[in-house]
Amino acid sequence: MSHPDRSNEKENEHGRSASNSKYGARPNSWVEGRFTATYNRTLPHAYLRLCLAKDYMIPGRAKPIFERVFADYRRVRNKTRLKIIDVGCSYGINAALLRTDLGLDDLYAAYLGPRGSLSRRHKAEHRTFFFDQRLRDDIQFVGVDPSFRAVRYALDMGLLEAGITADLETRDLTLNERGALADADILISTGCVGYATAATFARVYEASAGSRPWVVAFARHPFSYDDIAAALRDFSLETRPAERFRQRQSRFSTPTERRAILKAMAELGMEDRLERTTGYIYASCYISAPPGEVL
Repeated sequence: MSHPDRSNEKENEHGRSASNSKYGARPNSWVEGRFTATYNRTLPHAYLRLCLAKDYMIPGRAKPIFERVFADYRRVRNKTRLKIIDVGCSYGINAALLRTDLGLDDLYAAYLGPRGSLSRRHKAEHRTFFFDQRLRDDIQFVGVDPSFRAVRYALDMGLLEAGITADLETRDLTLNERGALADADILISTGCVGYATAATFARVYEASAGSRPWVVAFARHPFSYDDIAAALRDFSLETRPAERFRQRQSRFSTPTERRAILKAMAELGMEDRLERTTGYIYASCYISAPPGEVL
């Protein structure tokens, strides 16, 4: 799921030397609603409350698209069990959605509803809830995120098989971390593109490159995916924008944010009709795969 409005600064050369960027450090004038204070807590309630206030919906909107890509991948690679790397996994929301029949609204209600199954702040009850969902075991998730408490929660709930808590904008992966990423099938991301740059994606992909995984990522407007696509091209991947999979990400927080984002999109020459007419910020979908496998 990742952080709806975290910031970082700049991509590194193919991710092989340390970058000066960090999550939360980019001074973008068109980003509002900082979530830093809520993003590294033991439980996800405060974070999800702010997400709901922004009508943050991209994980739910992305679920059927990921499921479609997973089905394509299984057919092309003739595989049943998949290992998924979630870049910007936060509290394991994508894993919770993709390993159960739950929708994002179900999770919001469970965590934030007055009688929600997860509204009480007892981890044992949360573990029971997810155990009762009978999590799919044909999809294994490895999470990558700098928020160690968020990743720990997802691990404790059984949503992730492994978690890497590192700011990969600034350092390389350790040997153990590289081992956790090896043999991956697909890398996904719903909210971190632009906050995590090509440096992070290159480091993650390099560790898993032996299995030539696909990459399916949503980039929030007006962030560009060009640098990440270029980094993936160094691994002989073709990247294609899937325009039909463009999805709403969240509402504009304020008129000031709306004006700033629309101005940035105009300066970048981006199509902004949906942002101008719906009141929502959108995210574009990009799919990267070896030549001949991009569908």
